[in-house]
Amino acid sequence: MKKWGLIAASAAAISLILSAAPIYAAEQPANDETQNAQSPSVKMDPTVQLRLTEVLYKLAGKQAIEFTSVDSSHEDWEVNGILGGKTKGEFIQRYNSAKGRVESTIIIYKQNDLDNVMDAALRGKMSSFIKTFGGSQPFQSDRFWRVYSPYQDNIPRNYWVFWGIDQSLYIDLDNNNNISASVAYPLKKVPAQLNNTANRSIKTLGISIIKPFNNVQRQKDGDKEFVWKYQDNDDVNHVIIGVQSGKVWEVENLSGMDWANDQDFAKTFAKPKLSKAQAISAAKPKVKSLFGINLDGYSVQIKQNEYTFSKKGALSIAGKINKQGKFYSLQLIPANGVRN
Repeated sequence: MKKWGLIAASAAAISLILSAAPIYAAEQPANDETQNAQSPSVKMDPTVQLRLTEVLYKLAGKQAIEFTSVDSSHEDWEVNGILGGKTKGEFIQRYNSAKGRVESTIIIYKQNDLDNVMDAALRGKMSSFIKTFGGSQPFQSDRFWRVYSPYQDNIPRNYWVFWGIDQSLYIDLDNNNNISASVAYPLKKVPAQLNNTANRSIKTLGISIIKPFNNVQRQKDGDKEFVWKYQDNDDVNHVIIGVQSGKVWEVENLSGMDWANDQDFAKTFAKPKLSKAQAISAAKPKVKSLFGINLDGYSVQIKQNEYTFSKKGALSIAGKINKQGKFYSLQLIPANGVRN
């Protein structure tokens, strides 16, 4: 991600965070607390202002609030303002006027205010996580947000996010403060052997159209995943390799998806495209080359275009085929759910 300023924040990131899947909330009466947050230059319905204020109090504690602008030209209003008190921050809220609720809130802080707004235990957990991340590109953020977006479909919905140049770190407050992070690397700063493994793997898959990898990300998600992810700019094809094991976990090339639409897909895979024996035959050399696993003795489960190969006491493999019966996706499924 490019260098950032409070005013010129990433429009794409904010748009994603502000997008939500609405559900109805109960009506709440206004009270005198709204007077503490009233800005002379912005006039709002007291009930709306109370709802906005209560969310800000929940996230940042009770402090002075100044609403600086309100765009109510659409059903989803955009409300901007400033938090006062010991630690200042700018906020952006989205209010759904039809549903009568606050869809999302982002509070934007400066990096040097971290000690004032996050408790010591959580700061310590984050610091320990960053130390385990390692690599030649150290994680270093230059700003952070407090985000609450309870109605959106994707998770996390209640979290801290830290931004650096081509870096991000999330703390999911609804999931035992689980921490995940990603740092982008230029290909030239990754060991050549790792690059060679990624290129060989995508070629082994055998889909004729291959986009060159543009970058690789070092990604860590709690104790469950610690991987390199190679991808092109559009993530049409990617390869995932364990940081600690050097093992290839997943290879996918979406150029292999050759059906026209959902109806074509449903019709094509209404019945198994490949028999179990044909599936093992088609996957066997690729699985051996990619994962070092021999499929002899494996059973097969089929669901539409997905084929899962399993054997008692051995790792499972999941694959997806196209209309031609070619695998465009293969991934190793860890027994303990950990990829590293």
